[in-house]
Amino acid sequence: MNFKVRAARKEDCKEISRMIMELAVYEKMPDQVKTSHEELERDGFSPNPFYECLIAEVPDEHRTKDGYTVVGYALYFYTYSTWKGRSVYMEDLYVMPDFRGKGIGKGLMAKVAQVGVEKQCVRLQLSVLEWNKPSLDFYIAKGAEDLTAKEGWHFLRFDGQTLDTLAKEAPKD
Repeated sequence: MNFKVRAARKEDCKEISRMIMELAVYEKMPDQVKTSHEELERDGFSPNPFYECLIAEVPDEHRTKDGYTVVGYALYFYTYSTWKGRSVYMEDLYVMPDFRGKGIGKGLMAKVAQVGVEKQCVRLQLSVLEWNKPSLDFYIAKGAEDLTAKEGWHFLRFDGQTLDTLAKEAPKD
């Protein structure tokens, strides 16, 4: 299928927000999405953006029944490994169901990898839900290593009250 991958623009944030919710529904966590398209605009298109995003577009003749031509996205940001150096973390990779299996997900992920390599990143990291075997198999088939299985890493999070509590324990200036 003919498609184009390009850098997202501020005006794409409503489409990105729509697909974030579609991904959350797929992942059985739609109640967890709190980010609005306005926050996406602010956080991705300010002088010091927190993330970058690529979108996949199909020509008008392949638009969805609802009229969408933006059918996928990859949202990523940069991190740093004290052991390895520059890294890129892909937070989301999503392709609408009717467009899966057509190379769009691979194209988005390869473009994130290309951007990372151009910025001298030494690795691309991501997380996959344990039950999401199709996605896990997709990444493994492309050469990703399952660090949970291989090295025993656990992915941890502080948020909400636990983040606030931890922040209050910071030493005073």
